[in-house]
Amino acid sequence: MHLPEPVRARLARAVAEGVAPGAVLAVVDRSGAIATAATGLRRLDGPTTDADTRYDLASLTKVVATLPSVLKLVAAGEVDLDDHVGRFFSGAGLFHEPSLADVPIRALLAHASGLPAWRPLYAQPADRRAALAVVINTELPHPAGTVVYSDLGFMLLAAIVERVAHERLDAFATREVFAPLGMRATGYGPVSGVPVAATEDCGWRDRVLEGEVHDENATVWDGVAGHAGLFGTADDLARYAHAWLTRDERLAPAALLDACTAEAAVAADGVRRGLGWVLAHAGSIGGPGARGYGHTGFTGTSIWIEPDAGHATVLLTNRVHPRRGSPAGVHALRQDVHAAVRAGFAGAAVAAAPVGGEA
Repeated sequence: MHLPEPVRARLARAVAEGVAPGAVLAVVDRSGAIATAATGLRRLDGPTTDADTRYDLASLTKVVATLPSVLKLVAAGEVDLDDHVGRFFSGAGLFHEPSLADVPIRALLAHASGLPAWRPLYAQPADRRAALAVVINTELPHPAGTVVYSDLGFMLLAAIVERVAHERLDAFATREVFAPLGMRATGYGPVSGVPVAATEDCGWRDRVLEGEVHDENATVWDGVAGHAGLFGTADDLARYAHAWLTRDERLAPAALLDACTAEAAVAADGVRRGLGWVLAHAGSIGGPGARGYGHTGFTGTSIWIEPDAGHATVLLTNRVHPRRGSPAGVHALRQDVHAAVRAGFAGAAVAAAPVGGEA
């Protein structure tokens, strides 16, 4: 079976309407078969996109690199989900009450730490060490348990991984997560010498970004951050989604993976969160009838996993090229695509090449 025609048509319409210059879709079923479709351009007036095109994954970095890296350390007994930030950074939250030092790792993963959503770290002279100092001394403007989607929390989680593992996140995630799953086209930038989708014509950097991280704060972290910086292909992301779909213990023990996809917190607007993942809720990218979980990236990327239906969908676009705008178009595209995939693959397997990987 091929990808349902309504799915292909919806992708083509999104490109025609200017939602994004190009898009690549990959659907994987429980058997590991992947079906892929690509349409549009990598760059306006540039080459066409294809299955080998690497996209700036933006906040998918949170669940594709940082989350599994934390889980690796938890499974190894080096970190506990109930460990507080103060265990790793004795100066965290100094002179603040409530203090970041008292926030547990599971609250950071659920975006329920009390941290603000964002700070313009790139707007002041800084390197990785200075940026981390700013994050660990950030006041908590929200009460503990309040769900506020926070890049800062995942920057801090990556710093914890690096402190415990004694190496940078890119090296740790490549060895412990990407290589075992056969994700050979996934990694931190900069990316060169391979097809890559352009993102923004960035006025701050005075150039169109191609293979260079779009997220401004990630530049302060040398492009290797816990919240953004990862590049990858749709097929690689399908391999990763398949590992979650099948509770692949190369990621972590199944019980730990189950804990990540159980409800951990609910935001005031009804958004349900697990650990790292967003769970199905009214208005979620899963679309009407969704029962699974997923995540999005600001550049126009997303993953949605449907365990009950037995498939997962990866949608990669560069909707911020050449300029960022309203995310409404890509949100509608995600909902429509996921609903169409769910309808088209109900009870059927995807006829395509099986997932490969290293044992």
